[in-house]
Amino acid sequence: MIEQDKIAEQVRMCAACPKMCRHVCPTFFAWRSDAPTPHGRALLLHQEIVGTRKIDERGVEVLYQCLECSHCLTWCKPEIDIATFVELKRQELVKSGQQPKGISQLTSLVSAMHNPFDEDHSKRNMWIKISKSKGPKVLYFTGCTAAYREKDSAQDTVYLLELLGYSVEVTPDEWCCGSPLIRTGDIETGLKQAAHNVEVLNRVDAEEILVTCPGCYRVLTTDYTENGYVLNKPVLHISEFLAKSLDKLPVGKCDRLVSFHDPCHLGRHSGIYQAPRDVITQVCGVAPVEMDRNKENAMCCGNGAGLRTLFPEYAKKIGAERIRQAKNVDAKYLVTSCPFCKEMLDAQSDELLTVLDLPEFVMQFGKGRDVKTD
Repeated sequence: MIEQDKIAEQVRMCAACPKMCRHVCPTFFAWRSDAPTPHGRALLLHQEIVGTRKIDERGVEVLYQCLECSHCLTWCKPEIDIATFVELKRQELVKSGQQPKGISQLTSLVSAMHNPFDEDHSKRNMWIKISKSKGPKVLYFTGCTAAYREKDSAQDTVYLLELLGYSVEVTPDEWCCGSPLIRTGDIETGLKQAAHNVEVLNRVDAEEILVTCPGCYRVLTTDYTENGYVLNKPVLHISEFLAKSLDKLPVGKCDRLVSFHDPCHLGRHSGIYQAPRDVITQVCGVAPVEMDRNKENAMCCGNGAGLRTLFPEYAKKIGAERIRQAKNVDAKYLVTSCPFCKEMLDAQSDELLTVLDLPEFVMQFGKGRDVKTD
């Protein structure tokens, strides 16, 4: 836990800054206001600390207008982590019952259904087709978005792993990893999901746990461990796993430009930038063309930390801007390595740009299948 004196010192420094980081903040782009910027949020926290202003309803709104993408941290010379301070304040708001209604509803959904989409838990992974192939066993933790919204990506992940010679295990007892709750402040309920998942995943006989969702990856590798929930198997993101088997990947040919969108939880939060690019290059034969904002400078898709739940139109505006940036480099295919990012970006795209998650891309280009554009 960060000491309160350190938080106060860094918040004061941020509140007194000329606030140039607003130019990379996606919520500043969406609202065009100084309030939903790192500086605006720091100023709110500073005023509460020194006693000049309490966090009122408007202050709560501003604190939940943060994507926690940490782009401000990569830009900030003193390295002041406002996103983490916002998350800690959200935890206080949840404990005092000051969180927005939409966040309370999110907690209720995950608690009751074990996913944030209000879907029947019994149907989470029952549709996935798995062959009885022999080989090293890997446990695929699908995550909620792939299980309920991006089923093609989940199935392609299974097909790809089997193609590489692995025996895939998927457990129907998997729950939401807890990321949506932890990032929005309800860490207590989020860790209840963690306790269940650790018990379930530790029982499965497999060599490794694979995830396609960077939000799941960050929570399973960082938040679980920090809170005393220990998995007995290593956790790898699918891009890392595939990058270790480049010579085994199916090879195709890309006749149109491919670009890559860096998910925040995979890139800035986990430091994984090169692995998905290596996979694309191996499958395609050429490296992806980079958008102006890439790697640690990549713009968030707009889909994280409760923003889409509370402010859907602003989230879509951010996603549409990311699509525009891909078109600016004449990309015809935009690949990401996150079902959550894919869902947002695909919804904001059109027939001129096809959005694919990494396993979909490998299977469709590497195996010569028709790329879906609907």
